[in-house]
Amino acid sequence: MKIIACLRVRFCYVAFLLFFLIVLFALAPAILRAMFPMPHFDVVEKYAQKNNLKVTLVYSIIRAESGFRPDVVSSKGAVGLMQITEKTGQWIANQLDIEKYSIQSLTEPEINIQFGCWYMSYLLERFNGNSELALAAYNAGEGTIRKWVESGEIKWKGQEIISLPYPETEKYLVRVNRIYFVYKTLYPDLDS
Repeated sequence: MKIIACLRVRFCYVAFLLFFLIVLFALAPAILRAMFPMPHFDVVEKYAQKNNLKVTLVYSIIRAESGFRPDVVSSKGAVGLMQITEKTGQWIANQLDIEKYSIQSLTEPEINIQFGCWYMSYLLERFNGNSELALAAYNAGEGTIRKWVESGEIKWKGQEIISLPYPETEKYLVRVNRIYFVYKTLYPDLDS
């Protein structure tokens, strides 16, 4: 009798564990999608397409930069979803022939996403399509990255950057790439 009771208990544990795993796998995509949302989708899609960017890459930048908070301001004065500084925002406004620009307009999701997508596309063009360098430049600035490239301070493994002189930029690049991997996995139809 003891053996049968013990087997029943084990069977119950195994059945419960199996049930738990099935539920976990069934709910995992929904949980992950809640953790990696896609707010302002129409705006992101519009400016991603206009600037030949992947929607999932834009969301990766937004999540890493602002955590989806449109009115956040960094310690360095970068504003909004894609964290544009006043100086860069003014320069982008000039490039896009936008006359009514102010730093406050960067808290508007559409303006910020428009500027951020244009700027990322600009950086990709400047770095011959190398997304690693473009993302690093999005964080540290184009001039800084050009200097590092010319001086050989960037360490590579194939096409992937493995070391940068600024730990902050190195961490940023790793973070965006990890987030990008999750977005590409969760939303593969948007990455084609």
